Amino acid sequence: MSEPINVQRRRALTNVGGEVETGGDHEAAAILAHAIDVAPSQEEDAEDRAHVHGFHSYPARAHPVTARRLIEELTPEGGIILDPFCGSGTVLVEAMLTGRAAIGSDLNPVAVMLSRAKTFPHAPIKTEALVDAARSAADFAGQRRKAKAGASRRLPQEDVSSFAPHVLLELDGLRAGIEQAPPETRPDLQLIFSSILVKLSARKGDTTDEQTTKRVAAGYPSRLFIQKAEDVARRFDELYSLLPSPPPRARVYEDDANVLAKVDDNSIDAIITSPPYVATYDYLAHHQMRLRWLGLDSRKLARGEMGARRNYVRLDAREANASWENELGMLFKSLARVLVRDGALVLLIADSAQGTPRGPIAIRADEVVKRVAEKGGRLVPIARASQARPHFHAATQEAFRDRPRFEHALLLTKR
Repeated sequence: MSEPINVQRRRALTNVGGEVETGGDHEAAAILAHAIDVAPSQEEDAEDRAHVHGFHSYPARAHPVTARRLIEELTPEGGIILDPFCGSGTVLVEAMLTGRAAIGSDLNPVAVMLSRAKTFPHAPIKTEALVDAARSAADFAGQRRKAKAGASRRLPQEDVSSFAPHVLLELDGLRAGIEQAPPETRPDLQLIFSSILVKLSARKGDTTDEQTTKRVAAGYPSRLFIQKAEDVARRFDELYSLLPSPPPRARVYEDDANVLAKVDDNSIDAIITSPPYVATYDYLAHHQMRLRWLGLDSRKLARGEMGARRNYVRLDAREANASWENELGMLFKSLARVLVRDGALVLLIADSAQGTPRGPIAIRADEVVKRVAEKGGRLVPIARASQARPHFHAATQEAFRDRPRFEHALLLTKR
Protein backbone atom coordinates (compact mmCIF):
# COMPACT_ATOMS: atom_id res chain seq x y z
CA MET A 1 0.00 0.00 0.00
CA SER A 2 1.25 3.52 -0.77
CA GLU A 3 2.45 5.59 2.16
CA PRO A 4 1.94 9.31 2.79
CA ILE A 5 4.86 11.45 1.71
CA ASN A 6 7.26 12.81 4.30
CA VAL A 7 6.86 16.56 4.75
CA GLN A 8 10.04 18.34 5.82
CA ARG A 9 9.94 21.30 8.15
CA ARG A 10 10.72 24.71 6.62
CA ARG A 11 12.80 27.39 8.27
CA ALA A 12 13.34 31.06 7.49
CA LEU A 13 16.81 31.93 6.21
CA THR A 14 17.43 34.39 9.03
CA ASN A 15 16.98 31.65 11.62
CA VAL A 16 20.55 30.35 11.74
CA GLY A 17 22.39 32.32 14.44
CA GLY A 18 26.08 33.20 14.64
CA GLU A 19 28.37 36.19 15.20
CA VAL A 20 27.21 39.54 13.79
CA GLU A 21 29.56 42.09 12.22
CA THR A 22 28.50 45.75 12.30
CA GLY A 23 29.47 49.05 10.73
CA GLY A 24 28.34 52.66 10.54
CA ASP A 25 26.37 54.48 13.22
CA HIS A 26 26.89 52.51 16.44
CA GLU A 27 23.36 52.82 17.84
CA ALA A 28 21.66 52.04 14.54
CA ALA A 29 24.01 49.12 13.88
CA ALA A 30 23.15 47.66 17.29
CA ILE A 31 19.45 47.74 16.39
CA LEU A 32 20.15 45.97 13.10
CA ALA A 33 22.34 43.38 14.80
CA HIS A 34 19.68 42.61 17.38
CA ALA A 35 17.11 42.24 14.60
CA ILE A 36 19.00 39.65 12.55
CA ASP A 37 20.47 37.72 15.46
CA VAL A 38 17.66 35.20 15.87
CA ALA A 39 18.52 31.96 17.65
CA PRO A 40 17.93 28.77 15.65
CA SER A 41 14.89 26.72 16.58
CA GLN A 42 13.52 23.40 15.40
CA GLU A 43 10.36 23.58 17.50
CA GLU A 44 7.06 23.20 15.67
CA ASP A 45 5.70 26.29 17.46
CA ALA A 46 8.78 28.40 16.60
CA GLU A 47 8.04 32.01 15.74
CA ASP A 48 8.95 31.61 12.08
CA ARG A 49 5.92 29.32 11.82
CA ALA A 50 3.60 31.16 14.21
CA HIS A 51 0.00 31.69 13.08
CA VAL A 52 -0.15 32.63 9.37
CA HIS A 53 3.62 32.73 8.85
CA GLY A 54 3.91 28.98 8.45
CA PHE A 55 1.16 27.75 6.18
CA HIS A 56 2.69 28.22 2.71
CA SER A 57 6.31 27.79 1.63
CA TYR A 58 8.13 30.71 0.03
CA PRO A 59 11.86 30.87 -0.78
CA ALA A 60 14.02 33.23 1.30
CA ARG A 61 11.33 34.29 3.74
CA ALA A 62 12.46 36.90 6.26
CA HIS A 63 12.20 35.82 9.87
CA PRO A 64 9.17 37.42 11.56
CA VAL A 65 11.20 38.22 14.67
CA THR A 66 13.65 40.16 12.52
CA ALA A 67 10.80 42.05 10.88
CA ARG A 68 9.12 42.82 14.19
CA ARG A 69 12.30 44.12 15.84
CA LEU A 70 13.03 46.40 12.90
CA ILE A 71 9.48 47.72 12.89
CA GLU A 72 9.41 48.40 16.62
CA GLU A 73 12.83 50.09 16.71
CA LEU A 74 12.94 52.03 13.44
CA THR A 75 9.39 53.03 12.53
CA PRO A 76 6.97 55.50 14.14
CA GLU A 77 3.95 54.21 16.03
CA GLY A 78 0.91 54.36 13.80
CA GLY A 79 3.08 54.93 10.75
CA ILE A 80 2.80 53.43 7.28
CA ILE A 81 5.25 50.69 6.33
CA LEU A 82 5.98 49.61 2.77
CA ASP A 83 7.39 46.28 1.60
CA PRO A 84 7.80 46.49 -2.19
CA PHE A 85 8.95 42.84 -2.37
CA CYS A 86 6.31 41.55 0.01
CA GLY A 87 6.64 37.87 -0.93
CA SER A 88 4.78 35.82 1.65
CA GLY A 89 3.73 38.91 3.64
CA THR A 90 5.92 38.58 6.73
CA VAL A 91 6.68 42.30 7.11
CA LEU A 92 3.05 43.25 6.45
CA VAL A 93 1.68 40.90 9.10
CA GLU A 94 4.21 42.03 11.69
CA ALA A 95 3.43 45.67 10.92
CA MET A 96 -0.26 45.05 11.53
CA LEU A 97 0.47 43.25 14.80
CA THR A 98 2.34 46.34 16.04
CA GLY A 99 -0.46 48.70 15.05
CA ARG A 100 1.08 50.04 11.84
CA ALA A 101 -0.67 50.30 8.51
CA ALA A 102 1.06 48.37 5.74
CA ILE A 103 1.40 48.47 1.98
CA GLY A 104 2.86 45.56 0.07
CA SER A 105 3.56 44.95 -3.57
CA ASP A 106 5.11 42.21 -5.66
CA LEU A 107 5.29 41.20 -9.32
CA ASN A 108 4.63 37.56 -8.43
CA PRO A 109 0.84 36.91 -8.49
CA VAL A 110 1.30 34.02 -6.03
CA ALA A 111 2.94 36.40 -3.57
CA VAL A 112 0.12 38.92 -3.98
CA MET A 113 -2.53 36.25 -3.31
CA LEU A 114 -0.63 34.95 -0.31
CA SER A 115 0.00 38.36 1.25
CA ARG A 116 -3.61 39.44 0.74
CA ALA A 117 -4.87 36.31 2.47
CA LYS A 118 -2.51 36.70 5.41
CA THR A 119 -3.32 40.37 5.97
CA PHE A 120 -7.10 40.09 5.61
CA PRO A 121 -8.60 39.57 9.09
CA HIS A 122 -10.62 36.34 9.12
CA ALA A 123 -13.31 36.25 11.79
CA PRO A 124 -14.11 32.73 13.14
CA ILE A 125 -17.35 32.55 11.15
CA LYS A 126 -15.29 33.02 7.98
CA THR A 127 -12.81 30.28 8.86
CA GLU A 128 -15.64 27.85 9.64
CA ALA A 129 -17.05 28.52 6.18
CA LEU A 130 -13.59 27.99 4.69
CA VAL A 131 -13.23 24.54 6.23
CA ASP A 132 -16.74 23.56 5.13
CA ALA A 133 -15.93 24.65 1.58
CA ALA A 134 -12.68 22.67 1.63
CA ARG A 135 -14.51 19.53 2.69
CA SER A 136 -17.05 20.02 -0.08
CA ALA A 137 -14.28 20.42 -2.68
CA ALA A 138 -12.57 17.28 -1.37
CA ASP A 139 -15.88 15.37 -1.50
CA PHE A 140 -16.34 16.47 -5.09
CA ALA A 141 -12.84 15.25 -5.98
CA GLY A 142 -13.50 11.96 -4.17
CA GLN A 143 -16.69 11.34 -6.10
CA ARG A 144 -14.88 11.95 -9.40
CA ARG A 145 -12.06 9.61 -8.35
CA LYS A 146 -14.42 6.78 -7.40
CA ALA A 147 -16.42 7.26 -10.60
CA LYS A 148 -13.15 7.22 -12.62
CA ALA A 149 -14.39 10.36 -14.32
CA GLY A 150 -11.04 11.32 -15.84
CA ALA A 151 -9.65 14.82 -16.18
CA SER A 152 -11.97 17.83 -16.29
CA ARG A 153 -9.72 19.49 -18.89
CA ARG A 154 -6.66 18.83 -20.99
CA LEU A 155 -3.65 18.55 -18.66
CA PRO A 156 -0.31 19.96 -19.85
CA GLN A 157 2.71 17.72 -20.30
CA GLU A 158 4.57 19.53 -17.51
CA ASP A 159 2.00 18.24 -15.02
CA VAL A 160 1.78 14.79 -16.57
CA SER A 161 5.52 14.40 -15.95
CA SER A 162 5.40 15.92 -12.46
CA PHE A 163 2.67 13.82 -10.81
CA ALA A 164 1.70 10.19 -10.58
CA PRO A 165 -1.38 9.66 -12.80
CA HIS A 166 -3.81 9.04 -9.92
CA VAL A 167 -2.47 12.07 -8.03
CA LEU A 168 -2.79 14.28 -11.09
CA LEU A 169 -6.44 13.28 -11.60
CA GLU A 170 -7.26 13.83 -7.94
CA LEU A 171 -5.67 17.28 -7.98
CA ASP A 172 -7.68 18.08 -11.09
CA GLY A 173 -10.80 17.03 -9.19
CA LEU A 174 -9.87 19.27 -6.25
CA ARG A 175 -9.35 22.20 -8.58
CA ALA A 176 -12.74 21.57 -10.16
CA GLY A 177 -14.31 21.37 -6.70
CA ILE A 178 -12.73 24.70 -5.70
CA GLU A 179 -14.25 26.31 -8.80
CA GLN A 180 -17.69 25.37 -7.46
CA ALA A 181 -17.03 26.75 -3.95
CA PRO A 182 -18.60 30.01 -2.70
CA PRO A 183 -16.73 32.95 -4.30
CA GLU A 184 -15.61 34.40 -0.96
CA THR A 185 -13.75 31.18 -0.08
CA ARG A 186 -12.08 30.50 -3.43
CA PRO A 187 -8.90 32.60 -3.02
CA ASP A 188 -8.07 30.93 0.31
CA LEU A 189 -8.94 27.50 -1.06
CA GLN A 190 -6.65 28.14 -4.02
CA LEU A 191 -3.79 29.01 -1.67
CA ILE A 192 -4.42 25.87 0.38
CA PHE A 193 -4.34 23.91 -2.87
CA SER A 194 -1.16 25.74 -3.89
CA SER A 195 0.51 24.85 -0.58
CA ILE A 196 0.26 21.08 -1.24
CA LEU A 197 1.22 20.97 -4.93
CA VAL A 198 4.98 20.61 -4.58
CA LYS A 199 4.60 18.11 -1.73
CA LEU A 200 2.54 15.85 -3.97
CA SER A 201 4.70 16.29 -7.06
CA ALA A 202 7.92 14.53 -7.98
CA ARG A 203 9.93 17.68 -7.22
CA LYS A 204 12.21 17.57 -4.17
CA GLY A 205 11.42 21.13 -3.20
CA ASP A 206 10.38 24.63 -4.24
CA THR A 207 13.77 25.80 -5.47
CA THR A 208 14.92 22.74 -7.42
CA ASP A 209 13.83 20.85 -10.50
CA GLU A 210 15.41 17.67 -9.17
CA GLN A 211 12.86 14.89 -8.89
CA THR A 212 12.40 11.97 -6.57
CA THR A 213 9.92 9.11 -6.15
CA LYS A 214 7.07 9.80 -3.75
CA ARG A 215 4.50 7.16 -2.88
CA VAL A 216 1.11 8.78 -2.48
CA ALA A 217 -1.98 6.76 -1.62
CA ALA A 218 -5.23 7.23 -3.54
CA GLY A 219 -7.38 9.70 -1.64
CA TYR A 220 -4.41 11.16 0.22
CA PRO A 221 -4.34 14.47 -1.73
CA SER A 222 -7.92 15.19 -0.67
CA ARG A 223 -7.23 14.24 2.94
CA LEU A 224 -4.13 16.45 2.94
CA PHE A 225 -6.17 19.30 1.44
CA ILE A 226 -8.73 19.09 4.27
CA GLN A 227 -6.01 18.78 6.89
CA LYS A 228 -4.30 21.85 5.47
CA ALA A 229 -7.58 23.79 5.42
CA GLU A 230 -8.17 23.00 9.09
CA ASP A 231 -4.62 24.10 9.89
CA VAL A 232 -5.00 27.34 7.92
CA ALA A 233 -8.30 28.10 9.66
CA ARG A 234 -6.63 27.65 13.03
CA ARG A 235 -3.81 29.96 11.95
CA PHE A 236 -6.24 32.64 10.72
CA ASP A 237 -8.11 32.41 14.03
CA GLU A 238 -4.89 32.81 15.98
CA LEU A 239 -3.83 35.89 14.04
CA TYR A 240 -7.31 37.40 14.39
CA SER A 241 -7.04 37.09 18.17
CA LEU A 242 -3.67 38.86 18.19
CA LEU A 243 -4.51 41.86 16.00
CA PRO A 244 -5.37 45.22 17.58
CA SER A 245 -9.01 46.25 17.45
CA PRO A 246 -9.82 47.64 15.00
CA PRO A 247 -7.03 46.00 12.98
CA PRO A 248 -4.72 48.31 11.01
CA ARG A 249 -5.25 48.42 7.27
CA ALA A 250 -3.05 46.49 4.85
CA ARG A 251 -3.12 46.99 1.09
CA VAL A 252 -1.41 44.62 -1.33
CA TYR A 253 -0.89 45.31 -5.02
CA GLU A 254 0.61 43.51 -7.99
CA ASP A 255 3.16 46.13 -8.92
CA ASP A 256 6.76 46.67 -9.97
CA ALA A 257 8.98 47.97 -7.16
CA ASN A 258 10.67 50.23 -9.71
CA VAL A 259 7.33 51.93 -10.40
CA LEU A 260 5.11 51.72 -7.28
CA ALA A 261 2.20 53.15 -9.25
CA LYS A 262 -0.21 52.86 -6.30
CA VAL A 263 2.03 54.66 -3.77
CA ASP A 264 2.05 58.46 -3.44
CA ASP A 265 5.17 60.60 -3.21
CA ASN A 266 6.53 61.15 0.32
CA SER A 267 3.79 59.00 1.86
CA ILE A 268 5.73 56.13 3.45
CA ASP A 269 7.20 56.41 6.94
CA ALA A 270 9.51 53.41 6.59
CA ILE A 271 10.41 50.73 4.06
CA ILE A 272 11.45 47.29 5.28
CA THR A 273 12.05 44.77 2.56
CA SER A 274 14.12 41.87 1.32
CA PRO A 275 14.97 42.48 -2.35
CA PRO A 276 15.94 39.49 -4.50
CA TYR A 277 19.45 38.15 -4.02
CA VAL A 278 21.02 38.76 -7.41
CA ALA A 279 21.58 35.64 -9.57
CA THR A 280 20.34 33.42 -6.75
CA TYR A 281 16.62 32.73 -7.21
CA ASP A 282 14.24 32.51 -10.13
CA TYR A 283 10.75 32.99 -8.73
CA LEU A 284 9.14 32.54 -12.12
CA ALA A 285 10.61 29.04 -12.36
CA HIS A 286 10.05 28.23 -8.69
CA HIS A 287 6.35 29.10 -8.88
CA GLN A 288 5.61 28.08 -12.47
CA MET A 289 3.63 25.02 -11.34
CA ARG A 290 1.53 27.09 -8.95
CA LEU A 291 0.99 29.87 -11.47
CA ARG A 292 -0.23 27.31 -14.00
CA TRP A 293 -2.60 25.46 -11.65
CA LEU A 294 -4.04 28.68 -10.23
CA GLY A 295 -4.52 30.22 -13.67
CA LEU A 296 -2.43 33.29 -12.84
CA ASP A 297 -0.86 35.57 -15.44
CA SER A 298 2.92 35.46 -15.08
CA ARG A 299 3.87 37.78 -17.95
CA LYS A 300 4.72 40.80 -15.76
CA LEU A 301 6.85 38.62 -13.51
CA ALA A 302 8.62 37.14 -16.53
CA ARG A 303 9.47 40.61 -17.83
CA GLY A 304 10.30 42.40 -14.62
CA GLU A 305 11.61 39.95 -12.01
CA MET A 306 14.57 41.71 -10.43
CA GLY A 307 17.89 39.88 -10.07
CA ALA A 308 16.53 36.64 -11.53
CA ARG A 309 19.15 33.95 -12.04
CA ARG A 310 17.94 33.29 -15.60
CA ASN A 311 18.91 36.86 -16.55
CA TYR A 312 22.43 36.61 -15.10
CA VAL A 313 23.52 33.10 -15.99
CA ARG A 314 25.25 34.13 -19.22
CA LEU A 315 26.82 37.37 -17.94
CA ASP A 316 30.44 37.66 -16.91
CA ALA A 317 31.36 39.23 -13.57
CA ARG A 318 31.73 42.77 -14.93
CA GLU A 319 28.42 42.60 -16.77
CA ALA A 320 26.66 41.08 -13.76
CA ASN A 321 27.83 43.82 -11.42
CA ALA A 322 26.89 46.55 -13.90
CA SER A 323 23.45 45.04 -14.48
CA TRP A 324 22.79 44.64 -10.76
CA GLU A 325 23.89 48.19 -10.00
CA ASN A 326 21.56 49.44 -12.73
CA GLU A 327 18.64 47.46 -11.31
CA LEU A 328 19.31 48.73 -7.78
CA GLY A 329 19.66 52.29 -9.09
CA MET A 330 16.17 52.20 -10.60
CA LEU A 331 14.82 50.67 -7.39
CA PHE A 332 16.42 53.32 -5.18
CA LYS A 333 14.95 56.10 -7.29
CA SER A 334 11.48 54.62 -6.82
CA LEU A 335 11.92 54.06 -3.08
CA ALA A 336 13.30 57.56 -2.51
CA ARG A 337 10.24 59.02 -4.24
CA VAL A 338 7.73 57.47 -1.84
CA LEU A 339 9.75 57.64 1.40
CA VAL A 340 9.36 60.62 3.73
CA ARG A 341 12.41 62.73 4.53
CA ASP A 342 14.57 61.04 7.20
CA GLY A 343 12.46 57.88 6.86
CA ALA A 344 14.16 54.53 7.38
CA LEU A 345 14.89 52.13 4.53
CA VAL A 346 16.03 48.69 5.67
CA LEU A 347 17.23 46.16 3.12
CA LEU A 348 17.54 42.53 4.17
CA ILE A 349 19.81 41.23 1.43
CA ALA A 350 22.49 38.60 1.01
CA ASP A 351 25.76 38.27 -0.87
CA SER A 352 25.63 36.38 -4.16
CA ALA A 353 28.13 34.89 -6.59
CA GLN A 354 28.70 34.89 -10.33
CA GLY A 355 30.59 32.30 -12.33
CA THR A 356 33.53 33.38 -14.51
CA PRO A 357 36.02 31.51 -16.73
CA ARG A 358 38.54 31.87 -13.89
CA GLY A 359 36.10 30.66 -11.28
CA PRO A 360 33.18 32.21 -9.37
CA ILE A 361 33.48 35.59 -7.67
CA ALA A 362 31.44 37.01 -4.81
CA ILE A 363 29.01 39.89 -5.28
CA ARG A 364 29.02 41.60 -1.89
CA ALA A 365 25.58 43.11 -1.38
CA ASP A 366 26.62 45.73 1.19
CA GLU A 367 29.36 47.09 -1.09
CA VAL A 368 27.08 47.25 -4.12
CA VAL A 369 24.29 48.99 -2.18
CA LYS A 370 26.76 51.57 -0.85
CA ARG A 371 28.07 52.33 -4.35
CA VAL A 372 24.59 52.66 -5.83
CA ALA A 373 23.38 54.90 -2.99
CA GLU A 374 26.37 57.18 -3.38
CA LYS A 375 25.73 57.49 -7.12
CA GLY A 376 22.04 58.27 -6.66
CA GLY A 377 22.55 60.78 -3.87
CA ARG A 378 19.04 60.69 -2.36
CA LEU A 379 19.49 57.66 -0.08
CA VAL A 380 22.30 57.73 2.47
CA PRO A 381 23.77 54.58 4.08
CA ILE A 382 23.63 54.80 7.89
CA ALA A 383 24.57 51.39 9.31
CA ARG A 384 24.85 47.70 8.59
CA ALA A 385 24.79 44.39 10.44
CA SER A 386 26.05 41.23 8.73
CA GLN A 387 25.81 37.58 9.69
CA ALA A 388 27.43 34.63 7.91
CA ARG A 389 25.09 32.37 5.96
CA PRO A 390 25.57 29.02 4.22
CA HIS A 391 25.85 29.06 0.42
CA PHE A 392 24.05 26.12 -1.16
CA HIS A 393 24.84 26.67 -4.84
CA ALA A 394 27.61 24.15 -5.48
CA ALA A 395 28.82 25.76 -8.71
CA THR A 396 29.73 29.03 -6.97
CA GLN A 397 30.72 27.91 -3.46
CA GLU A 398 34.38 28.60 -4.23
CA ALA A 399 33.58 32.34 -4.28
CA PHE A 400 33.22 32.27 -0.50
CA ARG A 401 36.28 30.19 0.32
CA ASP A 402 38.25 33.08 1.88
CA ARG A 403 35.37 35.06 3.38
CA PRO A 404 31.89 33.75 4.18
CA ARG A 405 28.73 34.70 2.40
CA PHE A 406 26.80 37.18 4.55
CA GLU A 407 23.22 38.23 4.92
CA HIS A 408 22.98 41.91 5.71
CA ALA A 409 20.57 44.30 7.35
CA LEU A 410 21.38 47.64 5.71
CA LEU A 411 19.89 50.88 6.99
CA LEU A 412 19.63 53.88 4.70
CA THR A 413 17.67 57.11 5.01
CA LYS A 414 16.37 59.80 2.68
CA ARG A 415 17.96 63.21 3.00
